[in-house]
Amino acid sequence: MKKAVIINLSPRKVGTSMMLANHCREFLLSRDYLVKITHLYPNLKDLSPVHAAINEAESIIMIGPCYINTYPADTVYLLEELEKNQNNLHGQCLYAVIQGGMPYVHTHESGLKMLELFAGENGLRYKGGFVIGMGAMLNGQSLSKLLNGKRAEKMFGRFLENVAKQEKSPAALYHEAQLKMPGLVYRLMAKIMNRKIEKERREKQGDQKKSPYENPGLDSRHNGKDRTIDCKR
Repeated sequence: MKKAVIINLSPRKVGTSMMLANHCREFLLSRDYLVKITHLYPNLKDLSPVHAAINEAESIIMIGPCYINTYPADTVYLLEELEKNQNNLHGQCLYAVIQGGMPYVHTHESGLKMLELFAGENGLRYKGGFVIGMGAMLNGQSLSKLLNGKRAEKMFGRFLENVAKQEKSPAALYHEAQLKMPGLVYRLMAKIMNRKIEKERREKQGDQKKSPYENPGLDSRHNGKDRTIDCKR
């Protein structure tokens, strides 16, 4: 029985990335895989559970949100730590899924490229990825809720078939799944989304509830200091 590990790179344990992770898991289980989902953020202080899951797997599927043109910054930390622990990397297949708010794919593809470069430098077999636009609007709902839901589900299913067969998955699949609209419609959507975000921000002013996207202010990796993003990483 083949083994796969799905790594949730999102700070959220529920949401669109986890919806995709669960969908991927159910698909691979139906193809007689032994599948484990592991979360990056709860293990940042001790990545040994993530390392162990990667070491046991034949296929690695990394799934996460696109923040500023790529995965969250702590994904880079994970890759750095994996590079230091080469014994856990032994030619596994690596697949990548990235989802973000923008409907077009080119703003998210750099995340896939980062993982492809990492694989090439560390003896992994990069087998392709999948980009899903407007993932933030789903907020954990199924792909069918997208405006291009039927096409997105169909193309993502083909991607998962490639994962199950450990075959190369072409970029043409997620390009075909992309929502195709005139530029004017994109600009109108951006204005509507920005107004909605600004309205929610004003409504939540004074609300002390912590955002699920916020990292802990302190952790052992930074010796008790406030965490910042190191642009050199």
